[in-house]
Amino acid sequence: MRTLSLVLLLLACGGATLAGPQWLNPLELDEVGRGIVTELRLPRVLFAALIGAMLGLSGSVYQLTLKNPLADSFTTGAASSSALGAVLAIALGVPGHGVALCAFATGLGGLGLVYRMSQTRGRINPITMILAGVVMNIVASAIISFSKYYFEDSLNAIVYWLMGGIFLVSWDRLVLCAALLAGVYLFLSRRAQALNLLSLDEASAQSLGVNVKQLRSWAFVLSTLMVSVAVSFSGIIGFVGLIVPHVARSLFGSDMKLNLFYSAVMGSGLLVASDALSRTVIPGGAELPVGIITAILGGGFFFYLLQTRREALWHG
Repeated sequence: MRTLSLVLLLLACGGATLAGPQWLNPLELDEVGRGIVTELRLPRVLFAALIGAMLGLSGSVYQLTLKNPLADSFTTGAASSSALGAVLAIALGVPGHGVALCAFATGLGGLGLVYRMSQTRGRINPITMILAGVVMNIVASAIISFSKYYFEDSLNAIVYWLMGGIFLVSWDRLVLCAALLAGVYLFLSRRAQALNLLSLDEASAQSLGVNVKQLRSWAFVLSTLMVSVAVSFSGIIGFVGLIVPHVARSLFGSDMKLNLFYSAVMGSGLLVASDALSRTVIPGGAELPVGIITAILGGGFFFYLLQTRREALWHG
C-alpha cells in the first residue's frame, strides 16, 4: 500500500507539472516547453509536495501529542504566530533565511503560550486549547494588521504573501525543506511506538517507560519548526494539517508509524493538486493563491467534523 501511495503521488506530481495556463503534451515538448517544465513547473511542484508533507506531518503530531483531533498549525495558533514573525521580518527587510528564523521564534513562542494556557491541573484541555489558539490568531492578526498599516512600503508584499502560495521557489529552499522533512520524519518514525503510548494518559505512558515531557517537547519543537519554515516560504496555507491526518487515520488506523507516513504523502498530494488547481482555475493565465483553495476545503471539512463526529472525533 505504501508503494501504491508513492506511485499515485508521483503521478499527481507528473500531472501537476504539465498543468497550467498552457497545458503541455509530454510527447510534443519543444525546447521552450522543456524549459518551462524543468525551470518553472517541476521545482514548484516539488516545493508544493515538500510543503504539503511538512504541514501534514506536523498536523498528525499536533493532534496526537495535544490529544485534540481538531489541532493543526492553524487552529493551535502556530501558523498565525509564525506568520507574525515572518511579516515583521519582511516589513523590516530581514534578508534570506532570517525570515524563517523569526517565524520559528514567534511560532514556538505562540504555541508554547497556547500549550501553557490549555493545561488544567497538569492535563491538556482540548476545548481550552482551541480557544487559546483562536485568541492567538486574533492577537497575531491584530499585530499583522498594524504592520500592514505602518509599513506601507511592504503592504503589497505582505498581503500577497499572507494569502499563501507557492510563489518564490529556489533550489536552496527545496534542499532545506527536503533535509528538514527527512530529518524530522526519521526522528519521529523511530519513536512511533512511544508516540502511540502518548495517546494514553500521561501516568500510563510514563509507567511504560516513556519520558512524556521530553518526547512531547521534541515533538512540539520539530513540528513548529516545520510549520515555521513552511509559513516563511509559502505564507499561511491553512487546514492541510487538519484534513490529512483525519483521512489517514480513517483509512489506515491510528498507528503512528503508518499515520506519519500517510499524513506526509497525502499532505503532499493535497497541496500539489491544490496548487495545480490554483494555476488553472482562472482563465487567461491569472493565478489564485493556493491558500484560498485549502481554506475552502479545510473549512468545509472542519464543519463536517464538528457536525457529524463530535465526541467520537478521536476514536472514530
